[in-house]
Amino acid sequence: ITVPLLMVEFYLILSAVTKVSGGVFWRLMIGTLVMLIAGYLGEAGAVGAWPAFIVSMAGWFYIIYEIYAGEASKVSAESAPPAVQGAFKLMRGIVVF
Repeated sequence: ITVPLLMVEFYLILSAVTKVSGGVFWRLMIGTLVMLIAGYLGEAGAVGAWPAFIVSMAGWFYIIYEIYAGEASKVSAESAPPAVQGAFKLMRGIVVF
């Protein structure tokens, strides 16, 4: 549940200070769902561990792309005040490390 909440926080932080398209929210949520569902299926043994791992990692990389190079990153860099940019960068670090 931590990952979906963090993805919602990315959207809420940006939307609190500027207009953000709903597409940002849905792209982050889709990446999250792919990552979590594939991981669960692999852990539960419903699918092979390696295929589930690969699909789950694809979801994670999709999230990484969106928050580092996608629209969410661009909105933060172009429209957010320095305090929000700092929070956004800190949250990006939490997702990666």
